[in-house]
Amino acid sequence: MNEWKQAWWLTRNQMSKDKLQWLWSALFMIYTGSMCGVMLVGQQQTDYINPVVDAFFLIMLPFQGFMFCRRSFRYIHEDSYTQMLAYYRRIPIPEQTVMWSRLQQSLLAFSYNGIFFYGSLYVINLHTEGFRWDQYLAFSLTCTGYGLLVTGFYIYGEFLNSGKKYLLLSTLFVPFAVGISLLIRMSGSYGFRMVMDESKSGGLLSPIMWISLVAGLAGLWLISRLTLKKLVHRDLN
Repeated sequence: MNEWKQAWWLTRNQMSKDKLQWLWSALFMIYTGSMCGVMLVGQQQTDYINPVVDAFFLIMLPFQGFMFCRRSFRYIHEDSYTQMLAYYRRIPIPEQTVMWSRLQQSLLAFSYNGIFFYGSLYVINLHTEGFRWDQYLAFSLTCTGYGLLVTGFYIYGEFLNSGKKYLLLSTLFVPFAVGISLLIRMSGSYGFRMVMDESKSGGLLSPIMWISLVAGLAGLWLISRLTLKKLVHRDLN
C-alpha cells in the first residue's frame, strides 16, 4: 500500500510537470483517430482488402498508452528515460514504486487518449455503422486490450535500454505489425472489420473483448514484473 501511495504521488508529479502534454496528446489522438476513420471509410468503399489499414491500427493503438511530454520527445538525444531512472535511484525511490507509477501513467493515458481517439473514430466512421453505446464501448475496450499488451513491451524497452536502442527496438515493431496485417489479409478480411462485427454482435458480452482485456492486462503485468527484475540490476551510470 505504501508503494502504491508513493507511486501515485510520483504519477501526479509527472502528470503536472508539463501542462502542454495534455494538449499535444489530445491533438495527436484526434489526428490518428480521424485518419483511422478515413482509412476504414476507404476500405469499405472498395472490394480490395488493403493490409495497410490493419498495419496502421496495430502501430497506432499502443500510442494511446503514452502522454506526449518533453521527455518522450527528447529520449533519443538526451536519453531522458535513463536520466529519469538514475535520478529516482539517487533520491532514492524504489524501483517497485517507479514501475507502479509507470503503470498508473499508462492506464491514465489510455483513459484520456481513448476519449479523443475513439471519439474521432466514431465521428468519422463508427456512427455510420449504427453502433450503440455498449457496442462502441466493446470495440474500444477490445482495441485497448491489445494496446495494453504492446505497451508492456514498450515499457520493457524504455526501462532497460538507452534512448537510441529503444528507438531501434521500437522501429522493429513496424515490420512485425505489417506481417500480422498480411497474415490477416490472407484470411479474406481485415482485422478491424472482424473486431467491429464482433463488437456489434456481442456488445459488452463479446468474448473477443474479454479475451483481449484479460490478455492485455495479464501481459502488461507479467512483462512489467520481468522488466522490474532486470531494472534492479541495470547500470544507469
